[in-house]
Amino acid sequence: MEALVEGPQVQVRFVTQQRQYAIPETAIQTPARLRRYGLSQIINLVLQNEGEKQRPFDFLIDGEFLRTSLAEYLEDKGMSTENVLTIEYVESMLPPTPLSSYEHDDWVSAVQAHQAGGFLTGSYDNHVRLWNKQAECTQILTGHTGPIKAVQWLTSDGDNGSVLSGAMDRSILAWEYNLSDNSHNILYECRGHTGAVESLALNATGDQFASGSADATIKIWTTVIPTVSDHIEEVTETRKKRKTVKEDRILKAPIATLSVHTGPVSAVVFSPTSQETLYSGGWDHSVRVWDIENGVNTTTKNCEKVVHCLDYSEHSGLLASGHADPVIRLWDPRSEDSSVVKQTLSGHQNWVTSVSWSPSSSYMLASGSYDGLIKVWDIRAKGALYTLSHGKGSKKVLSIDWSSDILLSGGEDNQMKIHKMQDMAGHDDSA
Repeated sequence: MEALVEGPQVQVRFVTQQRQYAIPETAIQTPARLRRYGLSQIINLVLQNEGEKQRPFDFLIDGEFLRTSLAEYLEDKGMSTENVLTIEYVESMLPPTPLSSYEHDDWVSAVQAHQAGGFLTGSYDNHVRLWNKQAECTQILTGHTGPIKAVQWLTSDGDNGSVLSGAMDRSILAWEYNLSDNSHNILYECRGHTGAVESLALNATGDQFASGSADATIKIWTTVIPTVSDHIEEVTETRKKRKTVKEDRILKAPIATLSVHTGPVSAVVFSPTSQETLYSGGWDHSVRVWDIENGVNTTTKNCEKVVHCLDYSEHSGLLASGHADPVIRLWDPRSEDSSVVKQTLSGHQNWVTSVSWSPSSSYMLASGSYDGLIKVWDIRAKGALYTLSHGKGSKKVLSIDWSSDILLSGGEDNQMKIHKMQDMAGHDDSA
């Protein structure tokens, strides 16, 4: 056993939040030359895990992953072997497993999974598609006149459901579908944006949604299905574009417009714990927090790059943002400082176009980039845990979504890819 070899020793106290792997927290003498593998052997030995029962562990000291030997860590921190180290250990995350690939006719620019098992995609061929887990396209929703930029599940009840889609034709369409008779229709069209619809977000109660647009505005809408059209203020349009309007559609107007961004709004996301709190990111290099009940921009975070994407973690309370550079930035929206980034994650080689937090962990985050790669991060580590190739060559990744144990990605190669992720529930104390 490597853990019992001679050499300089250091006193270590092992602690864990994962009660199924807990061992006594008394300090023990441990060879300073040990790395992650040797430390895992100690934990498994104390737990009496043998053969297939042995588990790989990761180790953290003061909140950072140990990626060297204990001796190298002590030397780097200017500490001696006389110090008692408190080391937290967690079960290592297994590598994501590629499952299947879903072929489209053009770029896949928007993807979203549903907990019931379906997948929703939007493409540059102007179509919205519903898929099942057998890689079968169950519905093709045709109604937009421009590439799809955002999709959002509304409801799903067996074979019936409803979804939203936003497109470069400046419209948002609400659809209902029935898989049993292969039917679908447009419930209503949301009208009011004067630029491409870049992002959609549904609040926690499902009664309102937000849209971010290239026209620099955010609009708030209800999900109530109207029986007659709302009065829509006419927007100056060319005769050619006016001809594309479908007069038989029921039109819905927004209930509020938020107009503080000074450039395109590329991302909107609701707080899952407060239906009145909305987060947004835009080309004006800002991440903003909104009180939508009062229509007030309560906090603004400024950075030096265009914001392409945004996601909020209900477990950690942090916002992750991707930008027109290779760096992911983490923000604490509760902080009043307007320019302090809590943390940065570096590893991509091109713009970061999509970020998605794990639904069950405070620390796990996925990102997609124009470099054609998807990276899976534990924000306590200095580098990505895993790097996945979306497709052949360096085709751009345009959208990702982490839902339950599934990671979806869509990109320039006309594919939606699915990776199986380890369920991270129980891997940290906040899950």
